[in-house]
Amino acid sequence: MKRTIMLAVILAGIGVLSVAVVAAQAEPTDEEIRKTSLTPGDIPEEARKRANPYRADAASLEHGKMIFSSQCTMCHGADGAGTGDLVERLSLDMPDFTDSKWQSGWTDGSLFYVVSNGHGEMPGQAKRFRTSACGIWSTTCVLSRGSPQAA
Repeated sequence: MKRTIMLAVILAGIGVLSVAVVAAQAEPTDEEIRKTSLTPGDIPEEARKRANPYRADAASLEHGKMIFSSQCTMCHGADGAGTGDLVERLSLDMPDFTDSKWQSGWTDGSLFYVVSNGHGEMPGQAKRFRTSACGIWSTTCVLSRGSPQAA
């Protein structure tokens, strides 16, 4: 009986200690999240490998440009260089879609994942704005070309 009570006390102590350790791990601040750069390797492999079901034809590119213009330019800039009106005011760190280093490694599936789900302070388009999958895939057609002007 004493052993059972002693074992219960030890297990309870371990449980309390575990909770304390987890609670002590600081959550990243909004500033840290905002400044965290996202790389293609951060995207789940299944999402990276997902193929765009839409061809980058005139219609999908036009649709993607329209969505980019209405939903993305305020932060990413009309040219996709990351110099939108809100960048300085909100101290945002935006990627430059026109930079060949940024473009390296980003598949349509990776872009679809980020645009759909968001990152840092960027809201996910699928949830917040209810952008359709077709619209998000069309936007990835534009982003994979480096900028709305290049599409």
